[in-house]
Amino acid sequence: MNKVAIITDSTSGISPEMAQKHGIGVVATQVIVDGKDYPDTEIDMGKLYARLEGKENLPTTSAVNTGQFLQLYHKLSQHADAILVITLTSAYSATYETAIQASEMAHEKLPKTTIKIIDSRTVAAAQLLIVLQAAKAAAEGKSLGEVMELVNDMILRVNDLSTRDTLFFLDKGGLTYDAHSWAKAETESAGTFRAILKNDASTGGITRPVARAKSRTQIMEKIVDLVREKIGDKKLHAALVHTNVPDQAEQLKKMLLSQFQCEEFYITEATGATAVKNGRGLMQLGFYGTD
Repeated sequence: MNKVAIITDSTSGISPEMAQKHGIGVVATQVIVDGKDYPDTEIDMGKLYARLEGKENLPTTSAVNTGQFLQLYHKLSQHADAILVITLTSAYSATYETAIQASEMAHEKLPKTTIKIIDSRTVAAAQLLIVLQAAKAAAEGKSLGEVMELVNDMILRVNDLSTRDTLFFLDKGGLTYDAHSWAKAETESAGTFRAILKNDASTGGITRPVARAKSRTQIMEKIVDLVREKIGDKKLHAALVHTNVPDQAEQLKKMLLSQFQCEEFYITEATGATAVKNGRGLMQLGFYGTD
């Protein structure tokens, strides 16, 4: 029994095996297809990707609802003194606000359980690294205050870099922010370039453009260069979340491992909501360095 239980949302890319190993509670974002809601952790991904190929009558997403959080709060309160929720950036979703609303609703029935919510200010792989460090600290018996201090430090240290086959889906969802002009240019140039975007604490939790290249290989090489600029010769801690491109994910991992001494490297496939927001071909790299 840990003093602190950790919860995150499915957009972190956490696999069921990881969640079970580290005792992490996961709430699922909803994917809406033809007016029906599906937990994005349970949707048929093959059918979803086929639907996205058409780029018409596209699926949408909705944030985790309060009922999902309340159910998990009740469950975890039986085994922990406190609960810490780490959500994706609030710029992308209402999940952070919903978690807070649910914690306020739970206060009356769970007066002895302290529930705290932290906006990771990032998403996917970078969020996953933060969540895993929080879970490891909780397993060591650290207090809620100690785990929160670690998480807030991680938020400032972790980096996010992402590339995808097209910016169409991200822009359609209103999530390109400062990279909107690049999405427009991509459409006008019929997709003659690929982009690297960034979303972490350094961008305030919103999407910002970083670099462009003409080929997938050039993009991967640029990502390796950007990692080097950030961590120098430090040991690499990394996670990579992708949408149905396992071979490309492994290739990027191999390129990074050839350049850095690596402490940990996780690869997971994104769930449905991330696929809806990015289409096939996303590679989202979260990383930080240690001495």
